[in-house]
Amino acid sequence: MAQAGNPYTGANLYPTLELLDPLHPLRRRMALWLLPLGALLALVAFAASRAAELDPVDRFLLPFLALGFSLLAIILWRFPRTSSWVLPLAHLLVVGYLLTTLAYQLLIRPNPMGLSPAAYWVPFVYFSSFLFFQTRQAVRLALLYLLALFLLSLLGSFRGHLHAEHLNALAQFFGANLAYVGLLYMLVRVREGYLEARLDAYTDPLTNLRNRRYLDLVLERELFRVRRYGRPLSLLILDLDHFKQVNDRYGHPVGDRVLKSLTRCLEDHLRQSDRAVRLGGEEFAILLAETPLAQAVRLAERLRQAVAALRIPPVEGLSVSIGVAQAHPEDSPLSLLKRADDALYQAKRRGKNRVEVG
Repeated sequence: MAQAGNPYTGANLYPTLELLDPLHPLRRRMALWLLPLGALLALVAFAASRAAELDPVDRFLLPFLALGFSLLAIILWRFPRTSSWVLPLAHLLVVGYLLTTLAYQLLIRPNPMGLSPAAYWVPFVYFSSFLFFQTRQAVRLALLYLLALFLLSLLGSFRGHLHAEHLNALAQFFGANLAYVGLLYMLVRVREGYLEARLDAYTDPLTNLRNRRYLDLVLERELFRVRRYGRPLSLLILDLDHFKQVNDRYGHPVGDRVLKSLTRCLEDHLRQSDRAVRLGGEEFAILLAETPLAQAVRLAERLRQAVAALRIPPVEGLSVSIGVAQAHPEDSPLSLLKRADDALYQAKRRGKNRVEVG
């Protein structure tokens, strides 16, 4: 069982839809353009609000919004891995601004045109919900935003702030927004169905681990980070010793149980950011992002000991040989794989059941 406090426990070793999503590498690039643009537009709107003497909400929140977008753009540019929280935070900034502005104009000072110009941006809130959050979360957020706007409108009508022209605009607004949410949900479900179909091509059917094709895909991305940002990356290649004898002596069903038990053993010792794949037969690879060589060797030794402790009747004992290599900026996927593979064969030649560095 995984031990509490171990940084390698609780790993999700299965292929994720995120890495197969063609939008995944584009989100950060889009945000690096949209955040500065949003900051600029907020400043322009602030200047226009002052000239036209519009509501005080814009005069107070728009500078804050411009500052927030600017800071998030700088953070995202300097630290690419922060996109997992920077993008949702930018989304929440927009939501906070829109809800505050609409609350002021629905409850305190109705817009004589029927709806605030800020309402034009509400569909963007729905779109970004589906872009930055998982589908169920996005649906809940979109419906929550719509419910909040409905309650604000209801309170405004009770206070006598809304007249016939306002109610007509609001009715059309809510009808259109329900259609937006429904359409976005349908499109996202179609996209997820496409990604799930692609996922089968990257999954080993016996262990449900990633396969060699997936490793080729992710190695390109991780080596790019090594070259561009100088982040450490290590690769382990594991091979079960004497596995052919297990199949010959006990049969392939027992051999399959051994491979599945090895998968569970890896799950107990890897971090969620680590990626394990089955290369074929009894050979596995583990890609360790943000991991220098010394740390990778320590993990390899823990894995070797954990496999030696496995008990899978009627198999009497198991051992594993492991090759370890750290990526260099000049590495290609093939060169990194070759160094780890050479280290594995060195471990085999030196008696098996050991860890070697390439």
